[in-house]
Amino acid sequence: MFLGVKQLSHQKKLASNRISKGYTLIEVIVAIAIFTTMLMLGSLALNQTLMQYKALAQKGFSFWEYAKIVWLDKSIGSITDYYVKDRQYGWFPYFKGDLNGFSYVSLSPFAEDSPCVVWVLKEKNEKGKYDLKYYELPVFTKKYEDIENDFIFEDYKKGNSYLILTDVQEINFQYYGLDIIKRKYEWFNEFDGKLKKTLPSAIMISYKDNEGEKKLLLKINTNSMMKLIYNEIYPYK
Repeated sequence: MFLGVKQLSHQKKLASNRISKGYTLIEVIVAIAIFTTMLMLGSLALNQTLMQYKALAQKGFSFWEYAKIVWLDKSIGSITDYYVKDRQYGWFPYFKGDLNGFSYVSLSPFAEDSPCVVWVLKEKNEKGKYDLKYYELPVFTKKYEDIENDFIFEDYKKGNSYLILTDVQEINFQYYGLDIIKRKYEWFNEFDGKLKKTLPSAIMISYKDNEGEKKLLLKINTNSMMKLIYNEIYPYK
């Protein structure tokens, strides 16, 4: 008799353990609710992304065109004050911009892992319209004369190149920076680090396509003037 009672107690204990290891109805309902909510949020995010992409496609602005502009913005935002020297002007941060484009040294080039000299240039294509082309070459320890020769002899075309804009009617450039003589910031059609002794604070690219006039405002994050003392510490010899 005692053995039967003991065996019955043991069976009840095993059954209780099996029940405690399972899920209650409330836990199952909560899990289903969480899973359903996650599916709904994921579906909404996907629909929103598709709608944004569809809006860009309707404007004739493809994903890769948008990506290139984002990369250009990142490259320009990562301009570094790469100081070079000239016999007449001494030390200055390399930057050169005019009505045809601009050149700088970036820590975030498109393809290379190391800092590069970048040229962003307006070029006329076979259709009589304009393209905006991006070129980059590793800077290594290039001197000012080396960078100038890369442009004069078109060696910049030997590196990586990308088409940012194509078949646009007009492309114009403006540079916002400090005029040391006037001691105020303003927009310039030309900006040379050799003359300004500093980098611009922003670049405006204006262009006109089939949809009308558009503008890209690209900001420069680095603009230190601390290295101006180079001319006193390391005079050109």
